[in-house]
Amino acid sequence: MGLVARLATAAAILASRSIAAPVTKAAQYCDDTGVCFSEISVGVAPITWRIAIPAVEQGPFDVLLQVIAPKSVGWAGIAWGGGMLYNPITLGWANGNSTIGSARFAGAHMQPDLYDPAAHTMLKGSTVNETHWTLTTLCQGCSTWIHNGGAKEVLDPGATAASFAYAASAVPPIDPTDPSSPIGIHSEHGIFTVDLASAKSEQFSTWVEQLKVA
Repeated sequence: MGLVARLATAAAILASRSIAAPVTKAAQYCDDTGVCFSEISVGVAPITWRIAIPAVEQGPFDVLLQVIAPKSVGWAGIAWGGGMLYNPITLGWANGNSTIGSARFAGAHMQPDLYDPAAHTMLKGSTVNETHWTLTTLCQGCSTWIHNGGAKEVLDPGATAASFAYAASAVPPIDPTDPSSPIGIHSEHGIFTVDLASAKSEQFSTWVEQLKVA
């Protein structure tokens, strides 16, 4: 049995044994450059998740995502549909002095596949310091997807309690330099809610340009 197959088997067996956190609600945060997010810190580490979206009335739309995790976190992921299966997953982890973002999609409780319909643009602020790593990325394709059975799903930008799932592991990906690297199973997972209506901003496009790496 190959390495990826072994990881998939382990994921299926152990998923139910990992630590699950209760549903938690997000608050608001603005950084020192004026970029504002809905923010929440969850999990054992804990891990901070920040989300900003454009001021639109309906999806699909691009998403600004920022993840701040202690260096003890090998990888962390957010599932945009609120569960592991049949929705885009954004994974992030440290790679030297920077970080990597990777789009995945899982149709079963096993190693998630690469997900081409979603693309991540790495932005300023994707760094690693003495204690934490930070992923700052623009996700195009994370707010809409095709669910099992062919139904199209779209995030509601007016939702005041949009549900997202997260997972994390202390073990880094097999090859941290490779966005397509296999990952091991999560050691914790849970659900949090974000007020997407409060995460909207007319300045979204300006923020994206401001954060682009020259």
